[in-house]
Amino acid sequence: MTFDGLTLSTILIAISAMAFGCAFQTALGLGFALLAAPVLALLDPAFVPGPMLLAGVVLAALTAYGERDAIDRRMLMTCLIGLAAGTVAGAVALQAVQGMNLQRLFGVMILLAVGVSIMAKTAVVKGRGLLAAAGVSGIMGTMAGLHGPAISLAFQNAEPRVARAMLGAYFTAAYLSAVVAQVLLGAFGAPEVGRTIVLLPGVAIGLALAPLTRRYVNRDRLRIAILTIAAVSGLILVLK
Repeated sequence: MTFDGLTLSTILIAISAMAFGCAFQTALGLGFALLAAPVLALLDPAFVPGPMLLAGVVLAALTAYGERDAIDRRMLMTCLIGLAAGTVAGAVALQAVQGMNLQRLFGVMILLAVGVSIMAKTAVVKGRGLLAAAGVSGIMGTMAGLHGPAISLAFQNAEPRVARAMLGAYFTAAYLSAVVAQVLLGAFGAPEVGRTIVLLPGVAIGLALAPLTRRYVNRDRLRIAILTIAAVSGLILVLK
């Protein structure tokens, strides 16, 4: 049994990766792309970045809507300016590397994202740094679907409710802009729409699991586990 050229086992693994990524994102503010992207890239490179990001818009938009009164509009505007510049730069770079081994490129970007995430424990970002963080986020997001690690530097010390609201609003715009950029480049069409449909059940399952992850998961151990999985997967993609 296949759907859009994918076997049932591939579909189930892809849905599971999205489900765990979305569930952990709500609990930790980290995990959606870092956990899902390397697994999806190993399964089928066509899953990333476009289909994964388009499916993730649902998660990001619901997160932002639920905490909408905590959104700092001025700070969000600064982030979106940096995002726009980074998205354009990422789209140009993605066009330039067409024909290269994209799996290996994804692997390098994932390892870079892991490094940035580790730095996020101690770095402090504000002012121009916020603009730069959003720009780097736009580049990494458009090329590999990894918006989160760079922009998380800006909100690591924010009150959790504010961080969830800001990141939810930012990711909604970021994911959509990355997909639009790929459509304009001719890198997102009917096959990618099919991959998006495959991933949507994973988002729904992840949202259903979110209350359990918030209540029972140890945040520090989970963070280490996600970064370890991402790093190992990134190395596999580079060495494959």
